[in-house]
Amino acid sequence: MIYLKTIFSNPSEYPFLILNLLESYDNIDYMLITEANRTHTGAEREYIFDINHLPLEKRDKVKYIKIDISNESVFSPENEAQCHSVNEKHIRGSFTRYTELHDEDIIFSVDADEVIYSGMYSRLISAVESQTIVKLKLHQFFYKINYLWKNNIFIAPTAAKYHAYRNSYPAHWRYDGNLYPEIVGCHFSWCMPIRDLLVKMKNYAHAPAVSHLATREILEKAIITKTYPFDPNREFIIKELDYSKDSHYYPPSLLENQTIFSPEVL
Repeated sequence: MIYLKTIFSNPSEYPFLILNLLESYDNIDYMLITEANRTHTGAEREYIFDINHLPLEKRDKVKYIKIDISNESVFSPENEAQCHSVNEKHIRGSFTRYTELHDEDIIFSVDADEVIYSGMYSRLISAVESQTIVKLKLHQFFYKINYLWKNNIFIAPTAAKYHAYRNSYPAHWRYDGNLYPEIVGCHFSWCMPIRDLLVKMKNYAHAPAVSHLATREILEKAIITKTYPFDPNREFIIKELDYSKDSHYYPPSLLENQTIFSPEVL
């Protein structure tokens, strides 16, 4: 079996789930959408996923998994290290407890906003068959889906055979393997309305470091001026893309479905 596994936590992620489903549909057996009952900081949250947001004709390959990590998570709103090493790990890796997997099954592990190009799947599957684990690099977008962070290539998602992690629970299913040489997709980081960004900044694993910047005024200014207030020393060069002239950067499904995005992120 070949799976695309992702995590869901915010309604603003539905457009990216749609893109991931459309791009992967002809290349996988199932898309696993997992949702945990804790945030990355360990705070309690309700399950909110609604499959009705996904295209009806593609839902046959979707498996939604509610993950209960109440006994494994730790409430750490001020401890970024624990957010990553404990909560984030269980959020990304606990799906193996709810899925019958076999050693040779291949799992593409991405976050909701990390979209692999449809045309890359066959080559990546071949790479995993020969190397067991491969690490993937993506074009990095920030704030808007046409704001390309041109001096930053994002490296994190992993594609692997199940047996590589079978004895490592919970595993991140991330950051491992030989780096695949080509850019295989897009990471649409922080590409959501400001109201959702404010929620994200209080709940995700980096929250302890950035939550003090979670104001609408700061975010609006950063988006307009194309600046990165979270680390003033980090080089942040944004190239504003044209969807027609720069179409090669995008998954084909995005160009065909721009209406699924809020005008704030276009």
